[in-house]
Amino acid sequence: MPEREAQIDADDQVVIQLSHQIRALPGVTGCTLASPGDDPHQPIGLPPAVIAQCGDTTVVIERPGTLPNPPAVRRRILAVREHHVGAAHVWFLRRDPGQFGQLLSHTVRLSGRDVEHQRVAPTEQQLAILDAGGHVYWLDGKLVLVPYGYHAFRHPARPEQDWTAWPKWPRNKDPRDDWRLSKPRPAPTADCWGLVPIALSSLTRTRAAFHPADAHKIMNELYAAQEGRYRWRERRAREVYAERHAPPPVAPTPAAEAPAAETEPAPAPERPQPTSQQDAETPPPENVIATSEPSANLTPAFPPRPVAPPPIPPPPQHLPSVPPARRQHRWTDALRILRRRRER
Repeated sequence: MPEREAQIDADDQVVIQLSHQIRALPGVTGCTLASPGDDPHQPIGLPPAVIAQCGDTTVVIERPGTLPNPPAVRRRILAVREHHVGAAHVWFLRRDPGQFGQLLSHTVRLSGRDVEHQRVAPTEQQLAILDAGGHVYWLDGKLVLVPYGYHAFRHPARPEQDWTAWPKWPRNKDPRDDWRLSKPRPAPTADCWGLVPIALSSLTRTRAAFHPADAHKIMNELYAAQEGRYRWRERRAREVYAERHAPPPVAPTPAAEAPAAETEPAPAPERPQPTSQQDAETPPPENVIATSEPSANLTPAFPPRPVAPPPIPPPPQHLPSVPPARRQHRWTDALRILRRRRER
């Protein structure tokens, strides 16, 4: 068919141009074209592959226009294993609607900023390549898109966690919806593939190897970010629960006024017992009515009036004369009396 032949010629030209790019990469020591497993009577339907030597490593690079059916893909993979033992088999796919851009992009966190990564749903042929140990990349000019596995999951709602209506969280997103990645190659159970863009020249930056080291570095950063994201959401769910189930703060109430201490009436002054005859003869106050009842039943007729202290008498006008004190005899008087008696 003329159309099919024209498509084959166009695919061959693309592979030839790719071989020139590969040959110019640092670290590449040889580059040839070959079609392992192809049969003129039963063609696989793939253009020639680029056989590149990177030091001691052999890399078989496919650049198909479209992938053939899965059996044809497996046939090429088996032929490469047979003719190039230990070679890395890499498939560079075109960025077209049939092999790329089937899903919306998603936002990832890298180096403290948000970055958009493309996602694709792998086809049966792409999964066959992955299952056979091959590597599926997308080539877009001088950029290579390296896939990692995207696994969607929901955080389980554990006790003492609240995942509803988080403050400052987008209303159209559920914080329980999260994802994990499988690397460096997507796991067969991945829901879709995320794509890391790197430079084509970075594939041979490490000499004697054909390795997407830059892509794997980004994948490791994505893995560290997902671990931190998982722990943060789990902790935040506990914090929201604690905030919403915390007891209401107790409003400060004025200190209750202490009840006034019941003042006991001061005990009435006890009437002193007479300590002497003078005290015993002291008459009762004037406002007490004497009765024949005991003294405990005596009640004042009216409140006692304050008793004024007795007036101090004025000093006498003429002090009484005091007789002179009798002179006491001294020992000289006694001696004089004794002498008089002797003279007699």
